[in-house]
Amino acid sequence: MLRSFIQLCQPANKNLLVAADDGHATLTGGGTYAMPWHWHDCLMFILPSHGAVELRHEDRRAGTWLSQDRFAVVPSGRAHQTQAGCATHTHVAVYVTADALRRLDVGVGSLGEFRRRTRTPILVRRTAAIRALQELSLRNDMGTYGGPTIRHALSSALLMQCIAEVIAGKTLPGTSPGEHGMALVADLEAFVTSHADQDIPLDALEERFGISRRHITRLFRAGTGLSIGEFQQRTRYENACRLLAETDLPVGEVAFRVGFESGAALARAMRRLGGHAPSDLRTTMARPVKS
Repeated sequence: MLRSFIQLCQPANKNLLVAADDGHATLTGGGTYAMPWHWHDCLMFILPSHGAVELRHEDRRAGTWLSQDRFAVVPSGRAHQTQAGCATHTHVAVYVTADALRRLDVGVGSLGEFRRRTRTPILVRRTAAIRALQELSLRNDMGTYGGPTIRHALSSALLMQCIAEVIAGKTLPGTSPGEHGMALVADLEAFVTSHADQDIPLDALEERFGISRRHITRLFRAGTGLSIGEFQQRTRYENACRLLAETDLPVGEVAFRVGFESGAALARAMRRLGGHAPSDLRTTMARPVKS
């Protein structure tokens, strides 16, 4: 099935279109995304933002996994299929036509190396610059004045950065299902860390990540050596140590902010995990340095 560049620029859900012109388009996708075998009359970059995406193509029907450390380039006319690794994934896809690439070849500089590297689908390291442009292009708080123009400029910059990374960056091998599992563990760690002050039922994780409670707990322990509860306690402990060292907040307030029900509960956790009390940490930090 052909999905043409014109079709890509006119998605049924207009909210998926970030920016488009006559040469390139940027779209976003997420949730329980799955696209059966198809091909494009343009080149595609696919960049996961959260979670993982499985990519299969005619040169690698066994499939490979994309996560936050890599993106894929699929040349025009190459049959492929993609699907979400978990229900909460998000990704960005950038499409560029052959005519647009020819204009860049003339106006910006030779794309000979880019064309050589993208004769077949490849995986490329996703750099901090690409990550930043990707996140900026998806922001919804740009305001009414100039919003579409800003999004188009960011989309163009993302395209150029992707091309630059293909030319000068590091190509990567395909990843295995085990590595996909580690990508999910990284997402779980990030989620638990950002919500460490809250109770996180396994049911909530199952709903958010689209995988069973049993699989979540097994995967997390295999990847970190800790249960989710133990990891959360350690994160709360580290957050409490930072607040105790950097602020004058009462111990009870520190406990509340990091997720413990009381100062006594915080003190018990600190003795168990660090071998010291909250007051010990503050005394150590306040001790003058001898010259």
